[in-house]
Amino acid sequence: MGKFHIKLHHDNVTVERRSSHLFSVHLPEKVLHLQLKEDNEGASHWFEEGKDDETPENAAIGLVIETYLNNENPAE
Repeated sequence: MGKFHIKLHHDNVTVERRSSHLFSVHLPEKVLHLQLKEDNEGASHWFEEGKDDETPENAAIGLVIETYLNNENPAE
């Protein structure tokens, strides 16, 4: 669906948007496949694809992705 770059820990990191809720994050040490899910109260959570827990690292990366996407597509 497209690529964009985010700043993470002083690195420019490439993010591939695979669908509206799936992202491949190309970190220097690995590629992290993150999935955005919402709980029943509407809160966003970021999970590594195939796993069912949100780590602090995933949450932090997800927040940067959400911020980027919100700045690219501001609500009208």
